Parts: sequence; structure tokens; C-alpha cells
Amino acid sequence: MKRVVILTGHFPEQKRKPSMLWVAQHLQDMGWHVTLATVGYSWLSRLTGDKRLAEPPQTGTRFRSETLTTIFGFSPIHPVSTRVALLDALSRPLHQLFPAYWGPLLQEPLARAEVVLIESGAPVMLAPLARRLAPRARLVYRVNDDMRLMKAPRFLMRAEIRAAEMVDRISTASPHLAQRFDPAKTTLDPMGIARDALAPPQANPYARNAGYDAVCAGTTLLDLGALIRIASAAPQWRLHVLGPHGFACETPANLLLHGEKSYAETLGYIAHADIGLAPYRDLPGVEYQTHNSNRIALYRHFGLPILGPDRLCHPSVPSIIGYSDPKWRFRCETRGPRPELLRDWSDLARRLVQNGETEPPLDVSIPPESA
Repeated sequence: MKRVVILTGHFPEQKRKPSMLWVAQHLQDMGWHVTLATVGYSWLSRLTGDKRLAEPPQTGTRFRSETLTTIFGFSPIHPVSTRVALLDALSRPLHQLFPAYWGPLLQEPLARAEVVLIESGAPVMLAPLARRLAPRARLVYRVNDDMRLMKAPRFLMRAEIRAAEMVDRISTASPHLAQRFDPAKTTLDPMGIARDALAPPQANPYARNAGYDAVCAGTTLLDLGALIRIASAAPQWRLHVLGPHGFACETPANLLLHGEKSYAETLGYIAHADIGLAPYRDLPGVEYQTHNSNRIALYRHFGLPILGPDRLCHPSVPSIIGYSDPKWRFRCETRGPRPELLRDWSDLARRLVQNGETEPPLDVSIPPESA
């Protein structure tokens, strides 16, 4: 049985499954043994009340089945920014405790792995460890996020540059992110959808009222101000926000905060919505979400018009309507559903471990050091 180790910041059991959990599932279906190591959490995470730890898995190595092993633990410290550059620089030596903690836990699975998938974020600090403990394995860096937008400390972004140099391949869904890396080993591998999970009819969570239901299926990089402006400008819309939030300000009556929902419930909110909302913060670099966002992929599958900042607009995704369009409300209300045929997650899983034919990145790229 072939073996793959996935270094990720995600937990094996989450209400909404991110891409690497779908990849892990499909690799098992293909006959691989998957070791899923959830890294990037420390005792500091618990002290600061990290919301992702509301229901953390058990610590240690767990043999879930013949094809799945999971590993989780609280390291002494994890890569975190103090928001003060000098303090980040001074704390950098302490962060070597992070790979030191994970070395013994990962030694055995890395030594047996044919492939190691390293997701963007805290896992990049373990790339040297993976290279040392898995010298014969193929290392793939999967860039699912732009860490510059995630307020990562500078030392973590430098760790990403080093990781990109030592891995065998860099994979991303975003042409925008691909430009930051070596074009000779960077491939564009699209995000996917869970076709089997999407096939059954989805339960309709909406009341039968006049007007339009617009869904925001996630709160990552959420621009609350944009949501409030949309709600105020479109009083006949009901804006449904799914995901954790810490909003303290007063919001319009038609802006409804539902909190975290299961994947099945989320699909219902999207399948029966009239409009998909992608109110990412309008920051330089957020363009990568056009091709990396799970919620945008699901909106496209169900054929929703998608409203978001102009930076997300791209010719390859004509369903996205920018805020500056003077007819944004009219276009969202009258466009009607236009479902798109997107790839299944199994396609991404196959690409990541088999290095099959992949679409090349843009012709013009710049090295990471110049990004």
C-alpha cells in the first residue's frame, strides 16, 4: 500500500471540509494509506481561545482505519504573529521548538511515505523536517492561501520561500499565486467539488418569503462593512452568513448570522439561494480567491450569480459581479441559475500524488524572493 503524509492545519472532523480533507478521503478510496497530521496549534492556542479548538481531536497518534492515521498535538509554541515586527523577530528562535516537537511524532510516517503534501500556513515550517526524514519521498507544497493576507509573521513567509526551494513540486489553483514561485516546478491544479455529496437533493432552509436569499458560505477574510452596505442597498435581500464570527456592532435586520453549519446544511443554503456572496476584504492579493475559494466553487456549481469586490472579477469566471458595477443589484436578481461543470476533488487528489498532466502556470513568472 502506498503511503502519503498530509501536513495541514485542519482537523479530520470539521463541519465544513476544506480541500485537503477531501484529498485525504479520495486518496484512501484510491488505495493509499493517509497519515493526516494536524499541526499549527500549541498551548498558547488554548490560552488565547482559538475558536478552531472548540472541539479538538484527541492528542497523539490515532489509527482510525487500515487507510487512515491521524496525528494531533499541542506543541510548546506555534508560528504566530505578535503584530509587532520586533517582537516577531525576537521570538523567532523560540519557534524552532515547533519542528522539534513534531520531529518524533512524524519520524515513522515520514520515513515510510512515498509522497508528502505540505499545505500553506504553519506546515511550511516542517518542510526541512520532511525533507530530512523522508529523503526519498516526493514533497509537494500545496498553496491554498496567500500568507501575506493571513497576517503571518515574516519568519513564516521566509520559511515558505525556503520550503518552495526544497520541495519537488509546487501546486496551486490560482494563476495569481503561481506567479510567485519557480515556473519550472509550479503547476496549476484546480480546486474541486464533492460531486457525490452534491448529487442528492438538498433540504431548503429558507422560508417562503418574497425577495431574494443571498448566502455567504464562510467568514474567512470577511469584509463586514461590505455586507452591511449590501444589506442596506438591497433591503429585499436576506443575507445569510454561515461561519464563526465575532461581530460586536449592530447589523441591519436583513443581515442574518447563522454561525457554523455542517457541510450538508451549508449545501442546502447554497443550493436554494438566489445569490452567492463573496465579500472578501478588498486587499491587494485577494485575487487568488477567485480560483481558490471553496465557496465560490460551490456557487459556480449551483449556478449562482456571485457578488464580490472587483479584484475577484476574472474572464474565466464570468459569474462574478463586482461591487463597482452600477447594475450589480439588477444583474444579481435577473441573471438566473447557470450551473457550471467543475472537477471532482478526486481529480485534485490524483494530480497531487501521481504528478499527471497538469495545466502549466502563466508564461511569465517571478521568483518568490521578488514577490
